[in-house]
Amino acid sequence: MKQVYILLFLIGLSAFAFGQEPISKLDTTKSQISAVFDVEAEFPGGTDSLRRYIIDNIRMDSIVEFSDKEMYNKVLVRFLVNKKGIIDHVVIIKAQDYCPPCNKEALRLVRSMPKWTPATLNGRPVSMYFTLPIIFSVQ
Repeated sequence: MKQVYILLFLIGLSAFAFGQEPISKLDTTKSQISAVFDVEAEFPGGTDSLRRYIIDNIRMDSIVEFSDKEMYNKVLVRFLVNKKGIIDHVVIIKAQDYCPPCNKEALRLVRSMPKWTPATLNGRPVSMYFTLPIIFSVQ
């Protein structure tokens, strides 16, 4: 019986080994993401325009329906501004409170943003990760 358990364990372990892609096959030349820039990526018009965009485009209906009391929820959204200024790889990295509508709206809001001015390094556009806090407040 021990042999059966050991055999099942080894078969299960081998499934993880075949699920990995060898590092040599990964193509890192297509989209190198820089951690150092001369100029960071920027929303069209700067920070004040970004703040105005969020205020003008946020949809609070589902959040107000979800929360039957006062709420303050800060959602940190991380996304990639690629070399062309297009938003990609949008994910929530932290949410202060449990609020699925807040998370869904934060993702929708970031994905709907217009093209940004990409970051530059040595005068050439580079991809850059950006983290944006979005605050939902119901009073």
